[in-house]
Amino acid sequence: MAEAKTPAETAKAEKKAPIRLLYDTWADDEKRIPAGTVLEVPVSAAKELLANGKAERADPLPGDDA
Repeated sequence: MAEAKTPAETAKAEKKAPIRLLYDTWADDEKRIPAGTVLEVPVSAAKELLANGKAERADPLPGDDA
């Protein structure tokens, strides 16, 4: 039988994506993250922030090496 993963293990295993915040956001520890900050977040969180208009993708276009 497979062991159940804790939420922390699941988040660690989930692929991450870079996003740029469009609005100030508060982290789980109640610290403010200012707009314009680029973060690596789990894909599920990135999709939610993108869908809500709170962030934009921050990954380079194919062929960009900058």
